[in-house]
Amino acid sequence: MVAGRPAGKRKTAVAGLPEGARNSTRQAKARGFRSTMGNKAAKQEDSDVDMAASLSGEGESSDDSEIEDSDSDKEMDDVTDEPRLSGENASSSTGTQRHVRQGPTNAEVMALNEASMLYKTNLFKLQIDELLSETAMTGDTKATTELDDVLKRVRDELVLIEDTGEMSVEKATNHVRKLGKTVTGAAMDVPFPDPAPVVGLAIKLAVAAPSVINVVGSYPLGMAVRTQSSFNVDVMVQMPSHLFQERDHLNFRYFYKRAFYVAMMRIQLHRSALNEEFDIAFDLLRNDTRLPIVVLRPKKGKKQLGKLECTIRILPSIANEAFSLQRLSPGRNNVRLGYLLDDRAAAGVGDKKDEEQPATPQYNSAILSDVLLLTHMKYLFETREKCPEFGRAAALLRLWLTQRTMIGQQVGAQQQLMGSNRINGFILSMVLAWLVRSVQAQRGTGVKLSGTMGAHQLFKGAIEFLAVHDFEENAIQFGDDADMDAFDDNFGAVFVDPTASMNLLSGVQAWELAELRLEASKTALDLNRSTEDCFDRVFLSAALSNITAKYDHIFRVDVDLFKFLSPRHGSELKATRRLAELEMGHPVVAVQSHIATFLETALERQTPLVAVHPCAIDFGQRTKITRKHVFYIGVIAEVSEARRLVDLGPNPEAQPQEAAEFRMLWGKRAELRRFRDGSIRLATVWGGNSMSFEARALILPRMLAFLMRRHFAVVAHPEILIPEDLLVVDKARPSSALSFGTADDTHTGKLFCMSGRINDFVSTQDLSEFDADQITFEAAITGFDQLQREIKGLEDQLPLRVLALHPVAPGLRYASLAPPKPLAAHQDDAFIEPLHVMVEFAGSSKWPSDITALHKVKAAFLQRLGECYTTSYPGAHVDVGNRFYGYGATDGLFTGGSSLTLGGQADDFDYERDSFVDIRHAENGYCFRLSILCDYEGELLETKAREMRVAGLITQAEALETSHRRWLRTTHWRPKHHRQILDLCQRYHPAASLTIRLLKRWLSRHMLLGQAVGVPEEIAELLAAHVFTDPVGGLTAPASGYSGFVRCLQLLANWRWDEDLCMVDFSAISTSNDEEDMHKKSLVGAMPQGIWSSKGISPDAFVTLQSAFDEAKKQKQIKGELRIVAEDNPDALWWGTVSPVLTRRLRALSVASLQQIVECLATGSDAGLPQVFTTPLSDYDFVIKLDSDVICRKYEQPPSSAFHVVDGNMEVSSDTAVEVFKNLLPTMQAKSQQLPKAKQHVNPFNQRGIIGFDPIQLFIRDLTNVYRDAMLLFNDVYGGQHIAGLWNPTVVQRPAPFVASLHGNVMPLVGEKIGTRPAATYNTKAVVEEIIRLGEGLIDDFVVQK
Repeated sequence: MVAGRPAGKRKTAVAGLPEGARNSTRQAKARGFRSTMGNKAAKQEDSDVDMAASLSGEGESSDDSEIEDSDSDKEMDDVTDEPRLSGENASSSTGTQRHVRQGPTNAEVMALNEASMLYKTNLFKLQIDELLSETAMTGDTKATTELDDVLKRVRDELVLIEDTGEMSVEKATNHVRKLGKTVTGAAMDVPFPDPAPVVGLAIKLAVAAPSVINVVGSYPLGMAVRTQSSFNVDVMVQMPSHLFQERDHLNFRYFYKRAFYVAMMRIQLHRSALNEEFDIAFDLLRNDTRLPIVVLRPKKGKKQLGKLECTIRILPSIANEAFSLQRLSPGRNNVRLGYLLDDRAAAGVGDKKDEEQPATPQYNSAILSDVLLLTHMKYLFETREKCPEFGRAAALLRLWLTQRTMIGQQVGAQQQLMGSNRINGFILSMVLAWLVRSVQAQRGTGVKLSGTMGAHQLFKGAIEFLAVHDFEENAIQFGDDADMDAFDDNFGAVFVDPTASMNLLSGVQAWELAELRLEASKTALDLNRSTEDCFDRVFLSAALSNITAKYDHIFRVDVDLFKFLSPRHGSELKATRRLAELEMGHPVVAVQSHIATFLETALERQTPLVAVHPCAIDFGQRTKITRKHVFYIGVIAEVSEARRLVDLGPNPEAQPQEAAEFRMLWGKRAELRRFRDGSIRLATVWGGNSMSFEARALILPRMLAFLMRRHFAVVAHPEILIPEDLLVVDKARPSSALSFGTADDTHTGKLFCMSGRINDFVSTQDLSEFDADQITFEAAITGFDQLQREIKGLEDQLPLRVLALHPVAPGLRYASLAPPKPLAAHQDDAFIEPLHVMVEFAGSSKWPSDITALHKVKAAFLQRLGECYTTSYPGAHVDVGNRFYGYGATDGLFTGGSSLTLGGQADDFDYERDSFVDIRHAENGYCFRLSILCDYEGELLETKAREMRVAGLITQAEALETSHRRWLRTTHWRPKHHRQILDLCQRYHPAASLTIRLLKRWLSRHMLLGQAVGVPEEIAELLAAHVFTDPVGGLTAPASGYSGFVRCLQLLANWRWDEDLCMVDFSAISTSNDEEDMHKKSLVGAMPQGIWSSKGISPDAFVTLQSAFDEAKKQKQIKGELRIVAEDNPDALWWGTVSPVLTRRLRALSVASLQQIVECLATGSDAGLPQVFTTPLSDYDFVIKLDSDVICRKYEQPPSSAFHVVDGNMEVSSDTAVEVFKNLLPTMQAKSQQLPKAKQHVNPFNQRGIIGFDPIQLFIRDLTNVYRDAMLLFNDVYGGQHIAGLWNPTVVQRPAPFVASLHGNVMPLVGEKIGTRPAATYNTKAVVEEIIRLGEGLIDDFVVQK
């Protein structure tokens, strides 16, 4: 392991990999990064030296981090009668150690040439090598010495298992209970599957010493990898064939005998010394009650495995000749219905014939998995012999899959997800073996893999195959002798093993394969990125398996399985349904499959993936205990379909059967309609054209909630169905509906949806007062288009021709908190946000060369524009004003027909104080604020700044340069940013709008948006754009506001701003339809050239951005501040950066908010959700409470309904909910300086519809200008009732010499001196009095907390 960055640096924990692996990969990144940029020859030489250091093992020397390699692998011997322990080594080559300064050997030069051809950079090869060296586990090495010793001890104990002789079921059960109580202190039950054998069943159970004991699985093949959740080592114990009879494959007889054998193996291990070192318990293989196993997990504090953390699994198996493979073919029935009907006489020969019974393919596959266990092991061993890099490639596939699995993921404090463990490393290894060895793979997939390829090539080829192959549409097999018709008829997805007897994908659900295909497609794109290192995305990203952000909509379902589990005996129909349940191996898995299949079919157009994750199942949770269970449903939305108002169904006349199914699915929601093209079809209508943006985002959750209530009796809490849905959802429920309720239907299932609940915080308090048809973003954009046509129609009346109008207002790019509000004649609003627009005129050489004169000419242009507009459109109201002085007669501003003057002497260099004209449109009621974009002004500022600098007038030059940057920001950067965000929200990702608004609401509620010290609105929008243009960890772009918002919080919580470049690549945005078309093309035949070439920034542009970032780090300009760059903004000059202090505050708040969201999801309650949007005021030194009567923007606060907490069937009022959060109130020790209650004002300004005048923000600006060095002020810009403040400790707490030039309100410290001068300190008490005096009429209370 080569030394990397110095010790003591902060380490970021990454889920799924051990700490050593993460550190080593970053060290490889530090060593190899030089080879990616700059002078190629010099960099290649450095890379050669680093490679030599890596091969020689310089740096850290740890036996645990190295893997010994052997020149040749041990060949697996044939199975013998004597139990033995096998552990073959993975084949690899080891370089010879040499001095670092020696030149590279021929082998190393060849390796470097190969790396340059196969990898985009040598860095990626170094990272893969380091990752495998740290995570790959191979037997018979120094790192696994203790593990190999334990495996030998396990073998020695298992060969001593007692021979019990034949026993009845009752006797065997009592025998295990008695022995279990002796060795464990508690009675032990035989892990019989469901249904358990009944008393008197004619079957004899027995145990004898195993025929063969072998270490199987990935460990002896050199393909095992260790992660944070340890790794598994499998020990196969082959049960003697004489314990089984020819027809034991029928009616669970084999599984009953197997369960008794497993129980006796556990008892034998408990009797040994291993019991003191390991926790020995039962577990389920692939969550199948038919396949119990014994697991050994190291006890806490024990070091019996050295530094390794692994689980030893004891897997029973049986010889191939025990049963006829033909009788276990997928079309055969081996569980008679008579057995399930409890008719013992009919359970045997007198029952129906085999071909008349329902097939039991899953049951047969469960037996075959034991029969063929060693056969599959041998096949993988042979593949590794023919392909030397097969083991390393398979290990990479396992690591890749580990990062994307949900197994054991924690949800909240107590719940874990069961995950999909039927798609595992063994399946991926067999897929890779098929690609390498199968003739069919070479013929028809387009992926050409051979045994001579390297691990990276094999891994990449397997990923690209998984990304495009649909196992349901295109079944595959190793040979040509399998009965594919039988497999296709009884399985969905088919992958036939080398024996042509077993479907390796048995039990794998369709959604699991769809999710695997989706993950692989994203990884394939990442592997072909030409602009950046993809290693972190593919192998290290911690966000890949996070259920809170992986899906667009997430639902928690609490169900009671009583009615699902109740039909045990009775009619043949019930027995058939019972058999279908038993086929899945576990009741919870059966329910999972039923829900997933139903929703996939019902929402086929709206979503490409519906994932259903049950909570983890403990072995002891059997049928009676698992009545109540929790499922999490994750939905990825199809952008083009999920927001459609009308879901079209079939034509009843042309498709009567499909029409009947559609009516059964939607009930009274299905309507017969005639459409404009003349077609008559069934359809479900979910809203009208006037539906709000937020309501359309919830169409898909409403559809799912409707289906779950109609077909499963699962009711949403809080309710997301509208009254129109509730009127018909419970009517005429189909007979096939499966009720997740109790016997008397007193309790039904509960559905909790995060998407619908969190969107409540985007709403504002006054939206109910307006017509929904008017308050939309589309109405505002339409109003702007109308204004643009009208302004361009005035060209003949203006001195210069109008070229274009450039909108820059957030409300015109779907990015404002609420849609722009029109000003109607009858309204008396205290604040109206103007919609800012830049007017670009044709160029002219007659602009004055003096800046002040130029501004006055611009003001005259605006006056002329206002006069011409009012003449052409008399109903409009036009005001010309100044950004600094505002409106009013004393300001000397143009209103109506009076003359135009500019009051006072404004700063000539501050473009933010330039003039504007407000046009209140006569028809649509929107207020547009127009300013002039004059390119000559920018040239003039730049020229004068250069002249000042040449003349040595540095102060004046810097002032002009600052003014020039402000001019660029206002006239060029903001319009370009506006177009980028508008395209993102309008053309590509509609969910981006809701994401931006949720993020702005969250920032504002925590008093961190805008203002002098907050996050600028543009940076907030870029944060949201980042999760759409560059999804973290290979995830798909969000398709809902909820998922986008959660990913923004994850970005703020996890991004390493001082180490990694954060870039927004607007050229990489693409719709999901583009990706779907790409997949469809790839499925037709061979992969087209360049299918995996992703869009995005060019390599040269990326190198420029990375170089600028590295240079800033080198100059120590990067200090942990939030910085977002783009191709046209490499230095983040457009909007600046967010200070390191504020960045750390954002990280802390986002981590806490994510924890609250996870807890809400885990508990199924929204009680903690208001805390996500409420900031703790106790963190501040003082809090100023404002008079609510003078808060102009209080209508933009969330409605009270957003703070209503629904817990079960009980709704808590907003007052009660707020009172619960004691930590959000000021501390009890705070001193309050109560002021006289202000007089209540209906309209405190005595003016109607004030445009852009917010006295609270002006008050904060004045305080900031006066006390900038002494305090920081924070406020919710959307009508917050508090101003929170922090004292600057360097100013307030440190005494200073008392001099005349000392700034601020200070008081002397009696008797103290600093040098020869008296000491003085900041007079905070007097400052508080000054603030109260300045805020007279605005401040209601001033609370000093610290």
